[in-house]
Amino acid sequence: MTRSPGIAVSAPAFPPFKLNPNLDRLQPYPFQKLHELFEGIEPEPAFAPINLHIGEPKHATPDFIRQVLADNLAGMALYPTTLGAGSLRASIGAWLTRRYHLPAIDPDTEIIPVNGSREALFSFAQAVID
Repeated sequence: MTRSPGIAVSAPAFPPFKLNPNLDRLQPYPFQKLHELFEGIEPEPAFAPINLHIGEPKHATPDFIRQVLADNLAGMALYPTTLGAGSLRASIGAWLTRRYHLPAIDPDTEIIPVNGSREALFSFAQAVID
């Protein structure tokens, strides 16, 4: 915090509580805990391990995806909003409705895009613990 001569500046007062005190009861992030459990374990060198816990791609990105990304790099300069674009949420809702034969889904109140299932599951636990 910068001070101007002759002007007293104090830190802003924040409430001394958290949004949800039960959040302290959450376990460590599951994939961090799994990583710690595997520490010091060496796989049998005669076999190639199959990693099932990360979910990272193992194949080359298709050319058409690379081209679409290259054509739209100008739009990559800004972070998306947490809720994502309304058109994206509407598309997700329509797909869910078609795919699972669900009643109409309200994209404004029932869909929040996430980067991956890990983030969604981890955030879900924080939302439901009260």
